[in-house]
Amino acid sequence: HDVVGVNSRLDSIQATVLRAKLPHLDRYNNTRRDAARKYTAALQASPHLITPTGKCDTTNSVCDTCDCHVFHQYTLRVTNGKRDALVAHLNEKGIPCGVYYPIPLHRQKAYTDTRYNEADFKVTNQLSDEVISLPMHTELDQEQIDFITTTILEFLDN
Repeated sequence: HDVVGVNSRLDSIQATVLRAKLPHLDRYNNTRRDAARKYTAALQASPHLITPTGKCDTTNSVCDTCDCHVFHQYTLRVTNGKRDALVAHLNEKGIPCGVYYPIPLHRQKAYTDTRYNEADFKVTNQLSDEVISLPMHTELDQEQIDFITTTILEFLDN
C-alpha cells in the first residue's frame, strides 16, 4: 500500500443482500465453525502445520464450547518452508487458497518509518512467510474438506 486509507464499499445493493442474510447469521457462523473443526481434526497431527487454536480453551483445538471465532478465514501455518510450493500445488489441484498478507505492514510504503528496526518484527516476518488461508464458506461440505486436507497432507508428506 502506498497510502493509508479505508475500505468501505457498501452500496445499497450490498446492504439489501446483507439485510436478507442477517437472519441466517448464527447458522452461517456455526457452519463455518464446524468446517474449521473438521479442518483442524484432519490437519493438526501434521508436524509441518500449525492450526488455529481456540481462545476460550487451552487444548490447542478449535473452540467447541464457545462463540469466540466465526472463521472468516481459516488460516494455518506451514512451518517447513514449503508454503509457496503448497499454494502452487493447491492451485494446480483447483483448490483456491490465499496468502492475504504477503508483505508485512512495516515493509509497505504507507507505513515506512525510519524508527522501525527489522529485528523488531521477527514474528511478523515469520508469519508472512508461513501463513495460508484455506477455502472457508458456509457451503463447504465434508467431501470438499476431505479433498482439501488430503491434498495438503499428501503434498507435505512427500
